[in-house]
Amino acid sequence: MEPIEALSPAEISEAIVAWTGWGSSNWPDRDELRLVELFGEDKALNLLPILCRLEEEFFRSDARFTVVNLAEMGDKAAAQFGQLHPELTHDSIEALAWCYSYDHK
Repeated sequence: MEPIEALSPAEISEAIVAWTGWGSSNWPDRDELRLVELFGEDKALNLLPILCRLEEEFFRSDARFTVVNLAEMGDKAAAQFGQLHPELTHDSIEALAWCYSYDHK
């Protein structure tokens, strides 16, 4: 297995987008097989716990309790998460916001 330190923010960001289905699915569809196809089994095994931890962090947002619509909810949660993880790409944060908004609709 590849050491976690060898995983760059760009790879993690790319993995978030692929794993969630952002840009390729009509709704969030977290799928480990996309990670395996994109990165290979060993790297996917290293990435998956990181992605789950980041998603868990994102979902700690209180946005679902403080705004009136889904778009604002996703935007607020994305802004909060982006401050915690400026190393991640805009697309990866948008992918997590998409999941958050969908799961809390």
